[in-house]
Amino acid sequence: MTVTLYHYWGSTCSRKARMTLNEKGVQWESRHVDLHVFENWEPWYVDIHPNGVVPALDHDGRIVYESNAIMEYIDDTFGGPSLRPSDTWERAHMRIWLDKSEHILHKNMHLISHNRAHAHRWGEYEKIYGRDKLLERVHSQPDIQRRKDEIHHAEHGIDEETIEFSIGRIDEQLNLMDRALGEHQWLSGTTFSLSDIAVLPFVERFKVNGMDDAVASKKNLTNWYEKMFARPAVERAYAFTNPADDTC
Repeated sequence: MTVTLYHYWGSTCSRKARMTLNEKGVQWESRHVDLHVFENWEPWYVDIHPNGVVPALDHDGRIVYESNAIMEYIDDTFGGPSLRPSDTWERAHMRIWLDKSEHILHKNMHLISHNRAHAHRWGEYEKIYGRDKLLERVHSQPDIQRRKDEIHHAEHGIDEETIEFSIGRIDEQLNLMDRALGEHQWLSGTTFSLSDIAVLPFVERFKVNGMDDAVASKKNLTNWYEKMFARPAVERAYAFTNPADDTC
């Protein structure tokens, strides 16, 4: 059996996949896809993931992509502790948070991160490739909607009104998480589950982008966050660093 994860070291969604593999005790091979040189838009990778994003999972030649689908596939396919609650109410709430992780947390965190962490890179890319070549690269993004958004963000950035709305939208979800974690040990109930894995990278990214106080002010959320990072599987997932920085 061969399990290969195509991922990028700092990608929130890649961290979700790495945490899930580690929690299940799956032995996996790493194939790092360098987003900074647009490797994810190369034809060989688009053949694996038609949207040209990370992560993607290859299990004996069978490809799974989209991080939440990858997480569920790993839990369904491999041995080790189940990462889904046996209680049907808790399982339903796990699915609610999986949906929120993608359509609220990921969507809005992407907008917040652009100006604060990614926009400066476009200037660096333009120096490396030249403007025409850079736009040619962006036009190679295979997903039409993502391509449109990438071009708009590269040329105009994200306006502050949109960023402030996104910050408020995420803080709203953090309040809901804090309330839920005041009622039970884990996000979806009494059982550690995929929902805890799915939301953690976005809470961490929110802190990294300067909103640490919004997390620290929520006691239940803070306790959960510390408990999550005490898990060996989480620690190993975050310990994966950029191979380009390896000078050995």
